[in-house]
Amino acid sequence: MNISRASCFGHALLILASTHNLVAAVPAHAPLVLRNPLQDKNFFLLSAIERSPAAAALIRSDATLSRIGAAKRAAFSDAVRNCAADVPCYANALRFTADEIAQSRAALGALAKNPTLSRMVDDVLRPSGMLQRYDQESNAALLEKAWEDAARKINRAIDVFALGQPLRPAASGQAAAPRPAGAAGGALAQLTLYDVKSPAFAQMVRIMAAIVDSDPKALELFFQPSLRFAIELMLLHVRDEAARHEPLEMGENRAAFARIPSINWSKFPYTVIIVLGNGPDREGVALAPVGRLRLMLAVKEFREGKAPFILVSGGYVHPNLTPYNEALEMKKALIKEFGIPESAILVDPQARRTTTNLRNAVRLIYRYRIPFDRKGIILTDQLHSASIETAAFKERCVRDFGYEPVRLGSRISPFDLEFIPLIDCLHADAVDLLDP
Repeated sequence: MNISRASCFGHALLILASTHNLVAAVPAHAPLVLRNPLQDKNFFLLSAIERSPAAAALIRSDATLSRIGAAKRAAFSDAVRNCAADVPCYANALRFTADEIAQSRAALGALAKNPTLSRMVDDVLRPSGMLQRYDQESNAALLEKAWEDAARKINRAIDVFALGQPLRPAASGQAAAPRPAGAAGGALAQLTLYDVKSPAFAQMVRIMAAIVDSDPKALELFFQPSLRFAIELMLLHVRDEAARHEPLEMGENRAAFARIPSINWSKFPYTVIIVLGNGPDREGVALAPVGRLRLMLAVKEFREGKAPFILVSGGYVHPNLTPYNEALEMKKALIKEFGIPESAILVDPQARRTTTNLRNAVRLIYRYRIPFDRKGIILTDQLHSASIETAAFKERCVRDFGYEPVRLGSRISPFDLEFIPLIDCLHADAVDLLDP
């Protein structure tokens, strides 16, 4: 069946989920259409509202949301007039308070009864898969949870990129775990390009805030002042990794994406060979030696006919703010050094740790209509591979995502684990801003 880049804003098949008039949408087996990838991937609900004139008008007309929006716009303008070079002053003005989050959550839940907002939930939010773990919720509950996730993530962006807080704080009383061999790195110690306490950064924030505040038409909805401020903070630190190389199916994955419908899957024991990234730990090194060794294994298995695609996964991770992307450097080596055709290589250039290597690979498998009920292979070096089978790795997945991204199968070599993909992977991460 031919795959189209059908908009996730279109209709999807709806199935009755229970006798309580709840519906669960089958997520679209097609890539998401991302008009503003950095915002869309981090704040899908807010992008959907902005792109629906009817939904936006309904929200503007709500008394509670209108009051919160007016207060936020006033706080923003006051900050521009009075905060000068005091970065925490701007942050305090633009963060959502717990009371603002609760009040707006209740207001959105009540608005979900309106056919306009209900249609947006059924025709946009559910089919997107971006809220997959809420698919059994009523429209009101789904909207409430999606909003709370978005509001807290806006606050997280401000905390990280204005105040220098960690992306994923360690659990109470728990030190940050050391980076295991081969891992892509979890909550990185440094996420900011600039010292957030420096006068130079404060002046940039001052300039940015004044420019954002000068466009009132872009700040009409109750969440927009804080959202615009959060996004621009990320861009000040050049933290747009989530948006880079999108849309993948029109760029780095174009050749492989076009080939997928022609594959006779019955000829292969596995669908894909996922090669986990390994970022170099030295400046100026494009492809880590261990990463190249993993490619040697993958090429051998590809030539043995185990799967029609090699899927390389890894982002811009090590060293901090590196210009080299793990997946793209592996793809270059596969083509230039090993002679693998581009049409046999899929890339995930955004994963930052082993857990998201697997999660992002599953997303591509689903979105690209690769058979979702068949096994693939996770390939890495023997030490890294052994760590994926541990209870600690499962606990880490559940702690970070709330679910396991794959169901592991048999170990077929010291380097290879079978897996079955799981659909909860489509759910957007409510914390991670660089790889949501």
